[in-house]
Amino acid sequence: MTILGLVAGLLMVAAFSRPARGAEAGRMITLEQAYDVALVSDQAIRIAFYEVRKADLLPWSALTRIGPRLDGRASYGRSERATDFASGGVERTTHARSGSGAIGITLEQPLIDLTVFPAYRFGKLSAAAAQWQRQFTIRETLFGVTTAYYDVLKQERLVEVNRETLRLAGQQLEFAQKRANVGEVTRADVLRAQVAVETARRTLVESENLLEFNRNTLGNILNLAPNTPFRVIEPPDYPTTLPPFDELLARACAHREDLRVKEIAIEQDIALRNQVIAEYAPRVTAQFDSERARTSGTAAQSGHDWQATVAVSVPFFTGGQREIDLRTANEQIAQTRLAREQAAKSVESEVKRAWLNVRSLQQTLKALHAQVVAAEQGYHDLETQYREGTATSVDVLGALNDLNTARKDLAVETYGYQVALRNLEQVAGVFQQARVQRSKIK
Repeated sequence: MTILGLVAGLLMVAAFSRPARGAEAGRMITLEQAYDVALVSDQAIRIAFYEVRKADLLPWSALTRIGPRLDGRASYGRSERATDFASGGVERTTHARSGSGAIGITLEQPLIDLTVFPAYRFGKLSAAAAQWQRQFTIRETLFGVTTAYYDVLKQERLVEVNRETLRLAGQQLEFAQKRANVGEVTRADVLRAQVAVETARRTLVESENLLEFNRNTLGNILNLAPNTPFRVIEPPDYPTTLPPFDELLARACAHREDLRVKEIAIEQDIALRNQVIAEYAPRVTAQFDSERARTSGTAAQSGHDWQATVAVSVPFFTGGQREIDLRTANEQIAQTRLAREQAAKSVESEVKRAWLNVRSLQQTLKALHAQVVAAEQGYHDLETQYREGTATSVDVLGALNDLNTARKDLAVETYGYQVALRNLEQVAGVFQQARVQRSKIK
């Protein structure tokens, strides 16, 4: 992500997080803006970014195995000795005092350490895996924004449906009351209509509260200040082309970051095994040691010495721990390969489920559109017949319930279809690819 894009995103977060005043109340957030806000403010993405930075240090950590080591040391001591003796019948005491100090350095330089090569490779693989994992986190977060955004849109539509149902139930209660007043129907019709009104009112209140919760969820994802008012608008419809399943699966196998992380994990385990194998090789180390010492007092003296050595260490046997580590590493490689196969099966299942879901929703929406049209016509016909006295209130309220159910199902599946179309790209590992690629350079 460019610096300009980052600054723009931060300004967008600040603008959305300010308390609403006057004309600013109910600020509109498009889905594209929601993506940009999430990219610069989501904690999971930032955590993944720091994981990448930590992983980038691992290759350097491996190189420290052949880096020089310089140690310094210093010491100082003070001593005093008193000696009593007799000389010519006279008791005498002599004192000897001394102070000694030393300062030195030790420079050690590994010349040959074959474990550094597999350790360096493990570090590079870890850095690559962290980059892929970060991309996967970004894509998952953006799809989470999509889901939360459409949850708000869907619930807004359901609130409208429930509000319309309450209005129609209120009209039915009014008709029933008028007919009961003139003796055309019994009181049961009025009570039945009143029950329908109160049921619709309760459903409306529940749906409004759920809408408020969905708005809060989206606001949390976007890190908006609590109770920040905002509006969402319907994005353009996604392309409805359903690719062949085999093509979609091949795309997923080529692009899914989680699969690449699993593949890298196998290479990481091989690198760890190579580290254990490299421990069987000899190590060559050069060492230079220098010390300067001085003694003061009755026998003052000073000295300076140094020595240089080259040491070869051959680990013939270490109690069997290396052999255990090597066996463990081989077992871990086999286990990681099986985990990669499991991940591939999971990806295939996710792609199949997403593909079938879109195909099912395409046909479901056609049926629901026809169902809503039929339910609307059936309700209006029965409403007219009830006014004319040729239909019962049970028929009208049943038709109203059918109309309400059909409208709700259509709203749910319409927005579910838009999410499902985007989910095809998500399971294929190409959802919002341009944004994910731009974020790699941040």
